[in-house]
Amino acid sequence: MRKSSLGFTLIELLIVVAIIGILAAIAVPNLMNAQVRAKIARVHSDQRSFANAIDMYFMDNNDYPWIDTNPRRSIGIEGRWIPLTTPVAYMPSWPYDPFGDHGKAKFSDACPYYLTYDMWVAAPSPPERTGSWPFLQMVAAGLAMDEKRLVYAFNSQGPDLKVWACEGGAMIYDASNGLTSDGDIIRAGPGGIAAGGF
Repeated sequence: MRKSSLGFTLIELLIVVAIIGILAAIAVPNLMNAQVRAKIARVHSDQRSFANAIDMYFMDNNDYPWIDTNPRRSIGIEGRWIPLTTPVAYMPSWPYDPFGDHGKAKFSDACPYYLTYDMWVAAPSPPERTGSWPFLQMVAAGLAMDEKRLVYAFNSQGPDLKVWACEGGAMIYDASNGLTSDGDIIRAGPGGIAAGGF
């Protein structure tokens, strides 16, 4: 009479471990990509909200909320959001960039803005509207648009986790280059002009 065995042989266990390893090798990169895609979607959603808030500000004040932040360190990046949060709350608080360097919190003289989105608004009233910020001129060039029509831009560090204005590289994130494409995710306006996968 043959004795029945409820255990597994070594070969069977090795086959199961190999199958689990193969499935993990397929699933983990897809999970990481899903996290990046979710952050990109959040950036797009946040930037649409910022555009709505700044347009509401314009309707109430007949101009955009320009703040002279030169030198930028004098009030910090958070100061740029004050007109949209106080005294009228066009948005509830200044926003964190999902790609921001929340762990290291790097605030240097060259790049004092690693935790939040950056907001650029041209100087009030033409003809000097875009003359104040070379960054807006570069955004206009990157989007192939007339710089005199560009009034504001919001940018996120993007998946490469580099601030283009400080660290160089590609200026505008392009999702067609893959999720790890270089460049910042930028929304510029007025008019809903967008770059970086909109």
